[in-house]
Amino acid sequence: MKTKIIAISILAIQLGACSTIVNGSNQSIAFTTGNVTGADCSLTGGSNHAVNKTFTSPAEVEVPRSSKALNLKCSKSGYATAEKSIDGKVEETTGGNLLLGGFIGAGVDAATGALYKYPDEVDLVLESLGAASSSEPIAK
Repeated sequence: MKTKIIAISILAIQLGACSTIVNGSNQSIAFTTGNVTGADCSLTGGSNHAVNKTFTSPAEVEVPRSSKALNLKCSKSGYATAEKSIDGKVEETTGGNLLLGGFIGAGVDAATGALYKYPDEVDLVLESLGAASSSEPIAK
């Protein structure tokens, strides 16, 4: 009987922090800017403002998982600059973690950020500024 209890306890400890083990504390996010390519983008925020990255769209960027929002800002000549806030949501594996790993596993996941997840894909549409129109009549 003691052997079974010890085996179950060891298994529960090993399965603790399921999100950390299964998902890791980092995540890749694919960024696009609608039909526009080559936009200059910056991504900032996250826990303790740990994220401070620049890239050209489209791109896949690895970020640490967190409940804290990321701020995306993209611009390109001929288009209006666009911004978007990206929130981290609780990861689906958290329920299983609480069931199998208890509060210790959930605590480890929360500390590493693995408890949270950003969207896998983010699309920030850039609006064209359009051609400048002139109010002057065309001379004939």
